[in-house]
Amino acid sequence: MPTSTYGTFLMQGTAGSESTVTWAEFIPIKTTGDLMPSRDQLEVTSLEDNARKYIPGIRTTDGAIEFTANYEIDYVKKIEALEGKLTLFAVWLGGTEQADGTCKPTGEYGKYIIEGYVSYSVSGAEVNSVRELTVSIMPAGKYYRDTTGE
Repeated sequence: MPTSTYGTFLMQGTAGSESTVTWAEFIPIKTTGDLMPSRDQLEVTSLEDNARKYIPGIRTTDGAIEFTANYEIDYVKKIEALEGKLTLFAVWLGGTEQADGTCKPTGEYGKYIIEGYVSYSVSGAEVNSVRELTVSIMPAGKYYRDTTGE
């Protein structure tokens, strides 16, 4: 069944022990870049084949995964504190609406883990608009869909 983008969260992971990670919402996001890029195709065709053959290669990104967020100085400071540090992030799809109208992250529709470096830029502005940030995570380690708990 199709699901809504309502309840999509950018999370930051903090390693507890070797096998546990504690997750907390990093900053609220408005848009997300593509998750889980496709794999490269490695051609394995030989001269005796009558059609091309391929095997899957590594996942390919066109660089950083970008997210849009509202500009708040606290978000800027949070990002700046992590710049240059390899950090664990995730995008959690799905949440449960609370009695107070907030949405609590559950990741029930998927958790996409990205280990990388975070940076930001302040987006251009125009009359009568909201100031925004572009948050970029450059993958530099793990990049996968978390299937634990399924």
